[in-house]
Amino acid sequence: MADEAKPHVRPDPNDPTRPKRGVSEADLAARETVYRPDLLAGKRLLITGGGSGMGKATAMLATRLGAQVAICGRNPDKLETTRALIKEVTGREILTAVVNIRDPEAVERFVGEVFDAFGGLDTLVNNAGGQFPQDAIEFSRKGWLAVIDTNLNGTWWMMQE
Repeated sequence: MADEAKPHVRPDPNDPTRPKRGVSEADLAARETVYRPDLLAGKRLLITGGGSGMGKATAMLATRLGAQVAICGRNPDKLETTRALIKEVTGREILTAVVNIRDPEAVERFVGEVFDAFGGLDTLVNNAGGQFPQDAIEFSRKGWLAVIDTNLNGTWWMMQE
């Protein structure tokens, strides 16, 4: 007898018993690394989606390893929190800007600011991206186009600069 399919139930993100994802800011600041402290000295990095998650962690580690770092994202509060944390931990400033990577003109302006501030760019980390927390079959046309515009077009605009 075949098992009956059970409906998929999404976890409640506000459930206090739900395991936390990622690492804390204290962990980001103090986590040991296998890399030598000056590994990225003299390197210039731009990280999209740098205000949270993997982008924030990448910005922290790159700065700890000596790189000049610029981050962009859409949320000014997250960008400022990341900037302040990195300054507190490393004593170094990073460049931040509110940029919607879906907008090629905004991308062009920001990359120009990074070049002006850093004298060039060595590495681009295309971290920005998004997805709606729903089954793909439930996406609206508008939602799907928003995902494509960020994940594909935004990455393309960044690489073109």
